[in-house]
This record gives sequence, C-alpha cells and structure tokens, in this order.
Amino acid sequence: MRTKTLIDYHGETYYGQESNCVSIAFYRPTKSRAGNPSADVLVNGVPVEAGATFRIGQNVGDVDTTPYDITFLSGVGVENEIYVIRIVSVDDGRL
Repeated sequence: MRTKTLIDYHGETYYGQESNCVSIAFYRPTKSRAGNPSADVLVNGVPVEAGATFRIGQNVGDVDTTPYDITFLSGVGVENEIYVIRIVSVDDGRL
C-alpha cells in the first residue's frame, strides 16, 4: 500500500475532523508558535496533555473513518494550537 502524510493545523474548536486514514495523531505543543502556553484541548473527549501526542492506528488493510471533534477549553493556556497528522492511502484515492 502506498501512503501519504497529511498535516493540518487547528487554532479553534473544530467538529468533524476527517480521518479516512491508516493512522492519525494529534500533537499539542507545550508552547505555541508565539511562545505562550498552549490551551487545554480535547479530542473526542480525550484530553491531550501539553507536549503530548495522541495516536490512533489501524490494522494492516483497515481504514479509520471516525470523525474527530477538537475542542479547546478556556481557562488554562493562552493559545489554541493542535496539529493533526494523518497517514492516508494513495492507492484507494482517499486524499
């Protein structure tokens, strides 16, 4: 299977992040690009700690079709910032 890596940035709450991928990861930096603490964020209700990556992978040949909701919480952190890294199959046209 041929794959391609896609990286998306989100700076606000986003509902329905497309997956259609072999693997997906959500990376929350400790500090934003501006050097401020990153805001608390949930991915489908799961908290992603500052500096951590939340990863979900599939078995060989399987494709994740889950829509992911990214919710930034007010209170802790200044900057909303999360990166979504997806490994998608080039062979089945899911880009």
